[in-house]
Amino acid sequence: MEDWRPVPMTREVDYAPKPIDPDFMNKPDEYPETGTHYDHKILGEGKARTDANGSPYPTKLGIHGTHVAVDWEACIADGVCMDVCPVDVFEWELNPGKKGTGNDRVLDHGAAEWQKYRTDKSDPIRESDCIDCMACETACPTKAIKISP
Repeated sequence: MEDWRPVPMTREVDYAPKPIDPDFMNKPDEYPETGTHYDHKILGEGKARTDANGSPYPTKLGIHGTHVAVDWEACIADGVCMDVCPVDVFEWELNPGKKGTGNDRVLDHGAAEWQKYRTDKSDPIRESDCIDCMACETACPTKAIKISP
């Protein structure tokens, strides 16, 4: 008989994710606007921040979006945000056109993409379609998402 175990959808990371700072939009020194991506703002990309243990995050990807904000350091490719969103706000950054649990692009440890991202990231590419239902914010296991109606 084969040994069957469920495959975890949350990707293992080498840091301790912490929830998105709920007040990030009021802290321009910590989270300056550093670019745009799919018509949403990126805040704090390239800035060093610390994880839940006070250690430096190994990535500097920042927060993507303002209405639907995803802290890419805290995002660990769970995908439940995509599963619960009734208006398809999110897609995987590294697997364009795909969404949902188990459809993320799995990265090889040590590869260049892994060095940059650690995991695929939930990207709010249709941020303006958000209906403020808060399902994604509530469901995210690392609390990486903040909806600001």
